[in-house]
Amino acid sequence: MSAAPALVTSSQSRDIVTASLGHLARLVLPGGRFIYAHEAGDIGQTHEGYNLLRHCGTLWFMARAATFAGPSHDQATLDAITRATSFLDRKLEPASWAMPGQPSLAMVGNGFVKLGGVGLALLALSDLRTMVQAQVLAPPPLRLDLDETITQVRRYALDEIDGEDFRHKRMFATGEVTSFRSDYYTGEAIFGLLMSGEPDDELVRVTNSLMRRSYGWAQQSHWMAYAACEAAERGLVPKTLATTYLTGLMEAILADPLYRFRRQSVPIACRTEALTRALLLARKLPDVLSADLLRRVRIAAAENLALQLEWYSDGQFWKGDDSRRVQIDYVQHNATAFLHWAELEA
Repeated sequence: MSAAPALVTSSQSRDIVTASLGHLARLVLPGGRFIYAHEAGDIGQTHEGYNLLRHCGTLWFMARAATFAGPSHDQATLDAITRATSFLDRKLEPASWAMPGQPSLAMVGNGFVKLGGVGLALLALSDLRTMVQAQVLAPPPLRLDLDETITQVRRYALDEIDGEDFRHKRMFATGEVTSFRSDYYTGEAIFGLLMSGEPDDELVRVTNSLMRRSYGWAQQSHWMAYAACEAAERGLVPKTLATTYLTGLMEAILADPLYRFRRQSVPIACRTEALTRALLLARKLPDVLSADLLRRVRIAAAENLALQLEWYSDGQFWKGDDSRRVQIDYVQHNATAFLHWAELEA
């Protein structure tokens, strides 16, 4: 990699974040669902499908972007966030197999509960709570109040800890655990739990265990980058473990840039999220990662961001060279990377 200067400025990044937030707000329908996918430049040319995990992840970005920008939002954007939150709330259901006296809420889609959806719901709800506390957003009209909703979703996620990992998927009607495993759900669950409340001993134990086993390196997991950085900032893992784990994860991304050659925006954006989250960690804990590694991480992130701009216009990120399909999670991942860059330059 060459030591080229950053090609994306903080001002550009802020403009992209603002435009992406505005575009996503325009995609929220009256009932709270998004227009899930459309052709670039034409939201009337839609594509079929929906995904609850991506709904939650997109709402998380919107809450973060709105908080970062401050109180200067038009009411239409805030109303869209509120409608999308109400849709999320309607997908939360009490788990019939939960312990008596310990009510919990599961994120239910098509008769199943996916751990990743629970984790991403916690991320969205926690940043919505930040918006409410900052008086950027009025408390959303949920069936339970926001704090109790978060408490019960957290209880479900914590109950899914299973030995050295988590259970990933259940049939909602019976509570039967399926054999399905995702490369992403564990990181999403840990990160959601860390962001939404105080960690308990079991969460700290399993997080330390997974990091000691280098979980997520092979997948170049941005969700484990988020989880590990958050755990390091909170002092939930030893500094030596944080250094070893994050160094290994960053080196895994830097050493194998084949994801760029796919010429698709999201594989690049997810790695940029991981790289820039590590750079943000270094602002708070400057001695966790070496100066040489941070230099190389910053160069790679700047190069990635420049690539991502090849599939961007007017708040929209499309799939890549082979498709101009814009999907809500394409915007989420790409715009989040630019949000981190703007935070780094703030």
